[in-house]
This record gives sequence, C-alpha cells and structure tokens, in this order.
Amino acid sequence: MATPALPLIKALVEPVRIRLYLLLKKAPLTVSELSEILELSQSNTSHHVKALRELGLLTAEKTGQHTYYGLSPETMQSDRIAGILKSLAGLSDEIPEAKSDDTKLNTVLAARREDTFALWRLEQPDLPYSDIFAHLTCGRRGLVADIGCGEGDFFERLSLSFERVIGIDIEVRHTLQAKERSDANNTISILQANAESLPLGNDSVDAVVLRMALSQIPDAMQALNEVARIVRRGGHISIIDGEKNSGESFRAKVAAFVQSRKDLRIDFERVLPRLVMMRLLKA
Repeated sequence: MATPALPLIKALVEPVRIRLYLLLKKAPLTVSELSEILELSQSNTSHHVKALRELGLLTAEKTGQHTYYGLSPETMQSDRIAGILKSLAGLSDEIPEAKSDDTKLNTVLAARREDTFALWRLEQPDLPYSDIFAHLTCGRRGLVADIGCGEGDFFERLSLSFERVIGIDIEVRHTLQAKERSDANNTISILQANAESLPLGNDSVDAVVLRMALSQIPDAMQALNEVARIVRRGGHISIIDGEKNSGESFRAKVAAFVQSRKDLRIDFERVLPRLVMMRLLKA
C-alpha cells in the first residue's frame, strides 16, 4: 500500500521528525544512535521512529543485536512523497540543531566503525589481518592516503610499504591522537577532513586505504568518487569493510560503482565471513 501524503505531512510537522528524516537520509541508524544525536530519551526517540515507520516512511533491518532504521526505497520512489521530502530538506537551515546533528552523526558512525572492527577481530582472532591488508595496498612506493585513519594504528604498517603517509579523519579527536602518535615521524602527515570532499588534488596520491571506513561514511559512493579522483593512473584503492549476511550488499554497491566508471576495475577480491577485501586499480 502506498504511503498517503497527508498523514505524512502531519507527522512531519514536528522539527525533531524532520531532523530524524535528514539523519536517516544519510545513513541507517539504531534508536540508540538516533537518541544520542537528537539528545532525546530512547523512549521518546522510539515514539518518533514508530510514528514514521507506521506511515511506511521507514524500514527496519535486524543485524545481530541491533535494528537499523532507514528510509523505505519503495516510499521514496513515489514522486508525490519525494516532492514533499525534498521540500522538507530545504527547511534544515531553519532548524538550529540540524548542523550539530551532522557533526554528532559523524561521531556516532566513527564509534560504530571501531565497534564493528573490534567485534570482527574477536570472532576471527587467528586471521593475519594486518599482513593481508598491508599486502593489499600494494605499491611499496610513493604516497598513500589512509582515509578514516582513526588514531593512526595502521601508520606503522603503511610506512613499511610507502615513502609517505597522509592520514585523514573527520573526527578532531582522532586527528589529534594520530598526530601525537606520529609526531616523531616526518613522513606522516595528518588532515582533519570530510571524505566526501577531500582537500587533495586530482591524481595526487599513489594509493588509498579505506579500512572499515567506507560503509560508515554517510554518502559512501560520493566518498569513493572523491577517492578515485585523487588516485593517479596505475594507483590502487584498497577497501576492507563489513558485509551483511542479509539485506543490501555493500560489496555489490562498490562493484556497481566500479562498473559505472571506465577508469576503475577490481583487480583483487577476497570475501570472508561478514567481511570483504577489494583492491581497485585506476587504469
């Protein structure tokens, strides 16, 4: 049954529901994550989520112990509903909390990335993860960009393969810790930046590493587009990320992106339980 427009308009009169919609437009989130960003109690957040879900605007996907809410693709395909939601998106400038919501969203996604990787390592402690992924980066020369570098725990491995390393993370806290960690190494530099708009020139790096980071970026394909822009011809993009057992495949999204471009191809791939490793070559 199609989502009726009038009840949806009535439901979205409250600014907090507009904020909720704007957040879920960028990434699926749990009630706990939404509660943290919106600074509401979980019961109050659940109330708003339930109201929008009952109108068909939201879907729910159970992954492990968590339920992630996202926008319903079926509802979003309705021209009438899409028109209403586009108008609402324009109201974000009039909602004072909307800008800080974006900042808090990035913090929540960064924490999720760290938790996901820690859980995966506990489940597969014998996998020589660092060695495999260091090999994936290939190159062993030039400049590598570690996007979503966190606190810089992969810098040492990358420094064995590359002459210079640029660590990039959106979180100020992470970049400060990464700078402290690499302070004595003048071949490593740190930038605080959004992966969706990288402050690097075209064809400026020899390789890019995206380690448990790409799927947590609100517009992952825009970030991948930026990565493809900064990598020189003949350079590599190495991706290691989580893969769901059900629902939309992240690996399939990346593969579709690669197929849409004439200058990229997958030259190495390895799929493990709940994990995918891919290396892209820029032709």
